[in-house]
Amino acid sequence: MKKVLFTSVIFFCLSSHSQQNIDLKLNLFFDVNEYDLTKRHLMQIDSAISNKKLTITGIKGFADSTGSKRFNMELSRKRAWAVFHYLNSQHYSDSINIEYFGEQHVPDNDMFYNRRVEIWFKTDSSHERLIHKENKSDSVSVIEKYEISNIYFIPDQPIVEPASFFAVDDAAKYLKHFAGCKFEIVGHVNYILPPSVINNPKAMEPVQRLSEERAKAIYDLLIERGIPFQSMTFKGVGNSQMVFKNPKNDEEKRKNMRVEILISCKK
Repeated sequence: MKKVLFTSVIFFCLSSHSQQNIDLKLNLFFDVNEYDLTKRHLMQIDSAISNKKLTITGIKGFADSTGSKRFNMELSRKRAWAVFHYLNSQHYSDSINIEYFGEQHVPDNDMFYNRRVEIWFKTDSSHERLIHKENKSDSVSVIEKYEISNIYFIPDQPIVEPASFFAVDDAAKYLKHFAGCKFEIVGHVNYILPPSVINNPKAMEPVQRLSEERAKAIYDLLIERGIPFQSMTFKGVGNSQMVFKNPKNDEEKRKNMRVEILISCKK
């Protein structure tokens, strides 16, 4: 294992909690033998670092067991540094601990899960609405917000395009690593409404309904792929959490119409 302490900053989404700060993690997944950041990776990072309440603490690179151990160590290093260099290009200056671990042999993990970079940061728990709920003696925390990448719906419909089924397949494989946890599926839409109707509940009903129907569509597809319905709920949030308020291209529109899965586990 190599460790390098440098300066720059970063990003988002898995948590354990302390009295004042939450450790969060965002996973970036790579194709076999790849380390260059894709447009998708850049959008994920940009979305996370737009939150000014986050402080980046570390970057961790990994590889699967394809290839030699020496090759995989170098590949994991390149992945970690690719993320660091992008952050550095965005003029972030927080201290970041960079680590790379080479190939992974985690039991029951699919190979795709091991081809990743983890970006860790801290946020003040008072700012994080999801993190901690008390239920008698049980402590439940949202440990990750998983965004289904490359999910496409037919425009203005709650119908997933067949080309996106592989993304749902990947999501189902990933969720199976969290046995006994609960999953809340959250649907979003890209609707841009004129200011005159934003506060009109009637005008917002179709937007809200479409986001909920899209979340339900993913819920149904995950059941087909072996995720127990008892472990899942779904809801729509309309266009209330748009990443891009005025999207300029198709990629930004797709980011707005995303589906996220909140993973909650008992301590």
